[in-house]
Amino acid sequence: MTEDGNGSSSLFLAAASAGTALLAYGTYQFLTYDTRWWWKKRSGDPREANRRPDWEDALIHGTVDAGWERVREEFVHGFRVRGELGAAVCVYHRGRKVVDLWGGYADRSTGRPWERDTMVPIFSSTKGISAMALYMLASRGDLDMDAKVSTYWPEFAAQGKGDVTVRDLVDHAVGLAGVDPPLTLEMLQRSDADRTVRDHIAAAKMEWPAPSDRKGYMAVMLGFYESALVQLTDRRGRTIGKYLREEAFAPLGIADELYIGLPSAVPSSRVARLDGMRGLEGLWPTGALPDGFMWKLLTRPGSYIGRAFRNPQLSAMPSVMDFDRKEVLECEMPAASGVATARAVATMYTAFERAMHDGVHNANPLRLDRTVLRANLSRPARPSRLNGWVDEILGLESCMGGGMLLPPPPELRGTPAAVREGGNRFLAAPGSSSFGTPGAGGSFGFCDSDAEIAYSYVMNRCGQVFMDDPREFALRDKVYEAVEAIKRSEGKEWQNHRHLNVPHYLAKRYVEAHPELAPLS
Repeated sequence: MTEDGNGSSSLFLAAASAGTALLAYGTYQFLTYDTRWWWKKRSGDPREANRRPDWEDALIHGTVDAGWERVREEFVHGFRVRGELGAAVCVYHRGRKVVDLWGGYADRSTGRPWERDTMVPIFSSTKGISAMALYMLASRGDLDMDAKVSTYWPEFAAQGKGDVTVRDLVDHAVGLAGVDPPLTLEMLQRSDADRTVRDHIAAAKMEWPAPSDRKGYMAVMLGFYESALVQLTDRRGRTIGKYLREEAFAPLGIADELYIGLPSAVPSSRVARLDGMRGLEGLWPTGALPDGFMWKLLTRPGSYIGRAFRNPQLSAMPSVMDFDRKEVLECEMPAASGVATARAVATMYTAFERAMHDGVHNANPLRLDRTVLRANLSRPARPSRLNGWVDEILGLESCMGGGMLLPPPPELRGTPAAVREGGNRFLAAPGSSSFGTPGAGGSFGFCDSDAEIAYSYVMNRCGQVFMDDPREFALRDKVYEAVEAIKRSEGKEWQNHRHLNVPHYLAKRYVEAHPELAPLS
């Protein structure tokens, strides 16, 4: 054999050996991977919050009113047992702040503590905040939720979208979750990004022939369409982030605690660093997600689900860790890139919750129209015509509507006993009169007008369930427990709190497999 032949053969053998070793390593990792990574795999690391000897006194801060102490118990227990790294929770009841807690580490690598004003990426919890801009405009008569989008945005009618209404759009019922060609990060960073993005997405084609034929979660794209509507109906032509900052965040005193498009001037020390899965780690089976969801998302980039999470494409493998980058957070992505404290999110929701009630004593600083809110946010979600409640992206039955997550119709909620046994079949808001949005990793912001609460939980360690993250759900469980006690003390009839606050069946299954994550009894 020639010298060149020997060299080629050696290179081939070396490559084959390396490939075999890589396959063996991957197989070993797959078979031995600890799916409990966030609260067990890292529990022995000295950088964990609860490894500090005085962690409860040194790292847990805030206040709770009398009657709400059990929320603090769960918050502390989250750090003690459920692997919490850094987090905050805030609750308003009847417009008064009754829980305001924060604690842990904002940065695991340096031990930087979570301070009162620490903000963190809130992912899709941004969606609920952005939807509020539409209801503010509707309250002022500048936007009609039942009007055609093309009434305000003529270019949107391209590619057969002329009959799409604003309501169809915010119901995730238009098949525009993954435009092709996709948006890019560079488009969002341009000085004329608002116009560039608006022109690009106006030309998109729906995935199905008519609005509401099907529904599919617009993970990132929804916010861009909402922002375009705000630009075209706001009398000053502001983007959704600027509109909310000036018309809502500033009047409510939270302009320094909630951003959609983080200003470069905000110091990095104000923002918590994320801790979550990276790259192919999402392919490892955990039992917390629908079968095959992450496989389709990560390995089929051209599919509808793949495109839905790659508009824009922020990395080769979409991950929550994409939002740990400052250049990403500085872009205005109104469905995904919000950065906030729990207090700020809860403050927004309490403004809406109070406006839903009659009575001159309820403050209404955002000038919200009660009739508009009730017509859009007090009614259950609606199914699609051809595929019912099943979401084309998530593969689960979902109650998305009005830019929010809503409760299912009363007749579909099931008996309390059946729901407790099997879990909630829907991705849905808790209670019967609530609306809000959860975010990747476990965050959640919502309000419930019957319970008279507004609530937000944010965190920097990203969990693995779509909704009802065990850390968050345990806190919400104690919030509804406190509401039940108050209602009964006032002589009012009120359902058992665990009938109102039921975990999704995937989250329930996950906690049954790992009972240490369950709420305290």
